[in-house]
Amino acid sequence: MSRLARPAFLIPLVVVLVLIAGGAWWWSQAQTSTPVSQAQAGEDYGAAADAAPVVPGGPRAGVWTYRATGDETVGAGPVSVDRRLPETAQVVVRAAPGGFWRTLALSEEHVEASRFRARPAGNFVVERVTTVKVAGIGRDDRQMLLPPPLAFPRSMEPGDSWVERYRMDEVQVVTRARVLRSAVVDVGGEQVPVLVIDKKGTVSGPVEGFRDDRLWWSPDLHMPARWEIATELDGFASLRMDADLVLQGTAPAA
Repeated sequence: MSRLARPAFLIPLVVVLVLIAGGAWWWSQAQTSTPVSQAQAGEDYGAAADAAPVVPGGPRAGVWTYRATGDETVGAGPVSVDRRLPETAQVVVRAAPGGFWRTLALSEEHVEASRFRARPAGNFVVERVTTVKVAGIGRDDRQMLLPPPLAFPRSMEPGDSWVERYRMDEVQVVTRARVLRSAVVDVGGEQVPVLVIDKKGTVSGPVEGFRDDRLWWSPDLHMPARWEIATELDGFASLRMDADLVLQGTAPAA
């Protein structure tokens, strides 16, 4: 074989090796969840700490840090990726006209934001933006909730219950909420009185499955002192997640 002929045979091999290496890198990135720092969360989602609530009956603006455990599986068609959640999650609260945004940054790859409107009856969710990325690939899914459901009544006590019934485009959601009991949660060394709220949601339409939340809700902070999330959704893409978040302090960071 001449020396001039050798490169022609080597080029396909080099291409294959590059594709294999690129695929291995993509797969390693796809299985990674990138933590979000307090500073990054405040910068990305626009909140500065404030001693006053964003609205009467709302939480204080700023970045609330949670210790996090859990994992998630993100899929599209026959391909799915398993990844652990970072050890910290950030919840960013910032003012909005007539209410506030609450953004849960589980990781750089998974962010859930809800816009609340404050009314005398309580806080209603009017808009939701969800971002789930794999190896940097993804998009923001922005939806209005019609009609806006009451998520947190102004006054709650054990035994209270309500139903959150709404649609997001063609997706229908029915969530049944109940206040189970009173309890106390240690938050950064402080004993915080809470109400344990159980929410069980059924999702139907182009996306089907469930979303269950258990919140150890602090009426004083207007924030969950602990928050368990279990979700399983299937449609054009799929998401399965179990997360347990524990609040690390009773005041937000700047």
